[in-house]
Amino acid sequence: MRRWLRLTLGAILAFATLTGAPRAETVIQEYLGLDVIGNLEIAGGSSLAKDGAVLIVHGSAGHHGLEVVATLQRNLKSRGINSLAITLSLGLPRRTGMFDCNLEHDHRHADGGDEIIAWVEWLQKKGATNITLLGHSRGAAQAALAIVERADAGVRSLILAAPLYQTEAEIGQRYAQAFGQPLAPLMAQARRKVEEGEGDTLVDVPGFLHCRPAKVTAAAFHDYYAPDPQVDVLVLLGQVTVPTLLVLAGDDTVTPELPAALTAARAGRFVATQVEMVTIDGADHFFRDLFNDELADRVAEFFKSK
Repeated sequence: MRRWLRLTLGAILAFATLTGAPRAETVIQEYLGLDVIGNLEIAGGSSLAKDGAVLIVHGSAGHHGLEVVATLQRNLKSRGINSLAITLSLGLPRRTGMFDCNLEHDHRHADGGDEIIAWVEWLQKKGATNITLLGHSRGAAQAALAIVERADAGVRSLILAAPLYQTEAEIGQRYAQAFGQPLAPLMAQARRKVEEGEGDTLVDVPGFLHCRPAKVTAAAFHDYYAPDPQVDVLVLLGQVTVPTLLVLAGDDTVTPELPAALTAARAGRFVATQVEMVTIDGADHFFRDLFNDELADRVAEFFKSK
């Protein structure tokens, strides 16, 4: 019976592949000795070799099953667009769900860039030549960093959806609001540890990213909260060399200062000229409900135009 079921399932999968039926599958590859995972969605009548794909990167400590990502994949599939949504490992094998707050945080923002490029290469090995990289929130900054650092990777275009952008003052204000303690003394403590060569030791902090309480190394804490050009999308946009679409959420309360900062940056010729910008009025940072449909429309139109 089990053998019959295996044969039947195999025949169904083979038939779906041959007839171009839409399909979804969990994909796994090895990266730096870890198994990392993603969700591949193939639209009906499409293939990676013929039609390419959108590679989607989630936000801070998230995963490919987040509502904004999963809904976008479904919406793109209905528009005939293939997509691969990945879960960044953050140093863990086969990571699923939000980063477990019972575990120790010892990862870096910039780690995501090389891992993203590893997934670009995975798509290329599967035959994809038309690859658009899309990042949401922090994932947008990581996607932009990946493109800046690996302009030769073969990515055709870049989409940044509600990219993370916060001034140093805003980072401190938000940390105090979230965790009830000022950030500056904690950063000073973490910086001393790093400078003394003890960056891998745990620091006593009330919280980190979405975790309260949190187990976090001094180096990781300092990396995520210190001002850094590798996180600043305005700096990165000035260095990107591929066509780029920037999608802002009209009611974004996570990055409220970004529109004004972009206006000032454009006035100063700081943002590259190939960046297109669109705002989805009424959308929050996570493009919920019908706003995700509008996001998918924008993504699909940009993808097909490149």
